[in-house]
Amino acid sequence: MIVNDVPELTRFEGRWEDRPGEADSRGDLAGYLEYHRFDGVWAFNHVFTFPAYRGRGVAAEITRAALAAAREAGTQVRPICPFVADYLDTHPEYADLIAPEKSEQ
Repeated sequence: MIVNDVPELTRFEGRWEDRPGEADSRGDLAGYLEYHRFDGVWAFNHVFTFPAYRGRGVAAEITRAALAAAREAGTQVRPICPFVADYLDTHPEYADLIAPEKSEQ
């Protein structure tokens, strides 16, 4: 699977490659992770996997790629989506990316 940031749609897209080696083949859209970027934080709002691709680790792969992009950009993340929150709970190597909660004033 290839995961790309598509900023004009404010999401990361995962495309399943059934035809490797074809230069013009982008692959079928298998799922996406919607986000919102603000004040140096990327809020990961929702991960969706299309039914034909469920059970293949699509959401995890997209989440992993989005977290890697956040790390590379030097930003933090806020896991709004329950899947992303669970993923972060089970992958402590990404704990440093989690944005602290703002204190109540």
